[in-house]
Amino acid sequence: MTFKQFSDDISRPGCMKEIKNIAIKTVQKWKDNEGITYSAALSFMVLMSLPALFLFVLSISSFFLREKVIQESIIQYISPVATESAIELLYLLFQQIPDTDIISLSLLISFILFLWIASNLFIQFQKTINRMWDVSYESNSWYDKVIRKRKAAFVAVFIFTFLVVMATAFEVLFFSISPQLKQFLPISSWLIQLISSAFNFLILVLFLVYLYRVLPDTKMDYRYIVPGCFFTAVLITLGKYAFSLYLRYSSPAGLYGSIGSLIAIFLWIYLFSIIITIMVEFTKVYADYEKENKI
Repeated sequence: MTFKQFSDDISRPGCMKEIKNIAIKTVQKWKDNEGITYSAALSFMVLMSLPALFLFVLSISSFFLREKVIQESIIQYISPVATESAIELLYLLFQQIPDTDIISLSLLISFILFLWIASNLFIQFQKTINRMWDVSYESNSWYDKVIRKRKAAFVAVFIFTFLVVMATAFEVLFFSISPQLKQFLPISSWLIQLISSAFNFLILVLFLVYLYRVLPDTKMDYRYIVPGCFFTAVLITLGKYAFSLYLRYSSPAGLYGSIGSLIAIFLWIYLFSIIITIMVEFTKVYADYEKENKI
């Protein structure tokens, strides 16, 4: 299904009732599939894997771009949902990046360790999708249980790294040529920022499409996956800015004291995980609803 077909479906009579039915069914299925429990498990794995994922991304990307550029790109993306204390913790984490100027045994061990820990996040994501999509596939093959699933998770880490490098390179290139563009085209600063944000949004959608398509033990058609990933990215983006407003007008440090910044990080990651699990469920419900009712 193309986005034009999808928009035509939304504009037709009776569509709002169908959207309501899909939303109700999504919430019901999400509750039946222990969505809260799987959201908590996913958020825990994000907390455990995110430092290793950041270090792996920064280590690999340093071969192509300056470390400071990647670091500032990550900080810029996270800053709306992070307190100053949390950003300081990130800078401390960045100091743990291994020296990539010289290829050594310790560097290779660091890469393998970061890759293994970071891949655990996508292993959990795979389990979450399987549960939300009612996939009961269980192979007795040692290759399927260990190698195939871990390989898909490793590839997800590398694809995430590649997309971060590509998004950062595009942003650096685009902002570097924007002064020249302004001389020939009436482009304002907010339009330049909008184009950059739109590109980052597209990167997020593409990564979600890969995860939804490759990780689970079943294959869903792209015409269901693409709308599901698009709306997942929309909710993640809206959730990020809504949470930034919460941080702006509330004081986690005042409520929780010195651990307020950590509590804020935990809250955002948990909110992010809930959005993911609900939208994974929505994608399955939407696909089933279309097949049954020929939307």
